[in-house]
Amino acid sequence: MADYFASNPEIKYILFGGKGGLGKTTLSAATAYWLARKGKRVCVFSTDPQASLSDIFERKIFGQGEVELAGNLYAVEIDADRRIAEYQDEIRNKIKDMYKMDTIPEEVEDYINSSAAEPAMAESATFDAMVELMTAGKFDYYVFDMMPHGHAIRFLGMADILDQWVEKIVSVRKKAGEYGDAATVMG
Repeated sequence: MADYFASNPEIKYILFGGKGGLGKTTLSAATAYWLARKGKRVCVFSTDPQASLSDIFERKIFGQGEVELAGNLYAVEIDADRRIAEYQDEIRNKIKDMYKMDTIPEEVEDYINSSAAEPAMAESATFDAMVELMTAGKFDYYVFDMMPHGHAIRFLGMADILDQWVEKIVSVRKKAGEYGDAATVMG
């Protein structure tokens, strides 16, 4: 392993994937620990909803943000449900601010609540947390303990899905702005 990292200094992201029960979490934790012992600043991040980094390191990690385990070693296990609830609250607040409302209409509230059950919502929340962590740039290495194979493939495809989704939102907002401009001219 030392030779691999020495001959590939551009590598910053290490993903351990495969079907369940292969030892992805164990290898992720061991690799992160080894890199940290070599003086590198490392974050091991579990994308698996059955996260077990807490078990391996015998620390409460789940839902705690970046947990310092040792000098250069940090771990993250995302509480996707809590992150989804935070998204929903953010949407509610934006709607209230945008439309100057004190309360959200019931049909809109129902839609916001049902969004938590959307396929890939948990993966989206986890993906967002992962991107947030990587773009902060605080670590030399990011070691990812991926969810089992089928989920991991869908998860890694989230970048394309989110890109399409953002394009759609921008398009809808642009049209809404055009309608708003037209209404202002008419009013």
